[in-house]
Amino acid sequence: MFPKILKSLLSGNEIVGYDQKEIIYPYSGASSCFFEYARAISIQPFAAPDELSVFRSDLSVAARSLHSRLEREKDSILRTVADETGSPITYHAEDMEGACIFLTKLSYLEKLLPKKYLSEPKGNVLLNLSANEPIIVTTILTLTALFLGNTVFIKPSSKTPSYAYFLVKELTKNPALKNRVHFLLTDREEIERLIRAKSFDFVLSLGSSATNKKLMVLCAECDTEFLPESEGNDWCYVDRKSGSLKKISSIIAESFTKHNGQMCNAVRGIMVHEEVYDVFLELLKKRVRSFSVGSPRLSTTHIGALLQGTQIQADNLVREAGERAEEVWNYSVKNNVINPTLILNPDEQTPILSETVFAPVLWIKKVRDHDQAISFYQEKNMHGLGFSLFSYNKKVVDDFVHCIRVGRININKHPLKTGLFDPLGGILLSGHGGPRHWVERFSNREFINRFFPKTRKTSRRA
Repeated sequence: MFPKILKSLLSGNEIVGYDQKEIIYPYSGASSCFFEYARAISIQPFAAPDELSVFRSDLSVAARSLHSRLEREKDSILRTVADETGSPITYHAEDMEGACIFLTKLSYLEKLLPKKYLSEPKGNVLLNLSANEPIIVTTILTLTALFLGNTVFIKPSSKTPSYAYFLVKELTKNPALKNRVHFLLTDREEIERLIRAKSFDFVLSLGSSATNKKLMVLCAECDTEFLPESEGNDWCYVDRKSGSLKKISSIIAESFTKHNGQMCNAVRGIMVHEEVYDVFLELLKKRVRSFSVGSPRLSTTHIGALLQGTQIQADNLVREAGERAEEVWNYSVKNNVINPTLILNPDEQTPILSETVFAPVLWIKKVRDHDQAISFYQEKNMHGLGFSLFSYNKKVVDDFVHCIRVGRININKHPLKTGLFDPLGGILLSGHGGPRHWVERFSNREFINRFFPKTRKTSRRA
């Protein structure tokens, strides 16, 4: 499915005859050689589609074609993405299913646009993507930006570029999209040069808050609009009256291990009422013991290898937390694989409470009641992406809803099972994403304040 030169890049081999870092031009389809290595990338000024409604019709045709190709090439694509990310293939299959559903409902984006406004495209849009969840994130972001009439430049992570390449190659088979979407694999220096050259009218970046802060400063210096979508640090509370603890423990186990825990909205920490803590903990351990660690290509695998370059930070956070916790259960690290790990009752000053550990690691804290849980969250969580609450007590639910600062609250629901067009949440340090949010941010809005004076009717004489 992918050219030999790309496979060579992915395997880490050097390209003979090139001593520069791998820099790839925006894909244009004009040459049989899709990849050229150079630093002086040239990006044309933005030109809006002649007729947006016609363009969207062409985009819908391209979306249907992409949908068909995803179904035909499913196994090959999933194996490639699983190999790149190290995340089990079953999770990517779920992501592909979501991406396909999105493609069939593309026209729904128009209903999400604010009423009484005229929406115009931003222009040249740079999507600076993270390495995790490449299928669903790349599909939704790209098609949403295109739907608004933008020209899109997809800069995937160098760790997981294959799906973005496939997506662009497939979309640009449609003549209407040939110059509207480009594959842009570059290093940081080249991206900085392009931003300083004002090649982009809008930059959206998925990544760590540290990376996004640097990009934010750069875009501010260049008067380029910037939207960060940073990592989350989602927590959960289990009340003493919360239904089946077995079911909840299974939900939490799935939530902190999916994609090896390398999801922005994975559950990182859980507070449990002291009356149910011991029972819940044993049920959670039992569920985690049932998970298998192995090759990401196997449908039976629950845990694979972490993304390249993320294991060291996760290991440091876990080891530091372990020095001041009651127990670190089931922890081991080998060959970039971290077993699903539980950190029991960590010290309140440990960094793992406030920083995001991008791995299948969950801390668990016993609390006296929901008031203590709320106070603890208010003090320690500065991300505000999402929060999950399991309680049948109306007062407990109301107190959480009104007292914690967070963009999304899941009440007695699976934290990761949100609708495609539901807001992902996010305030404070986290992102604010989801199609409902992005469809507005990818467009400029003009408020039309209409007034037409009434004309006086003239009477006719008989």
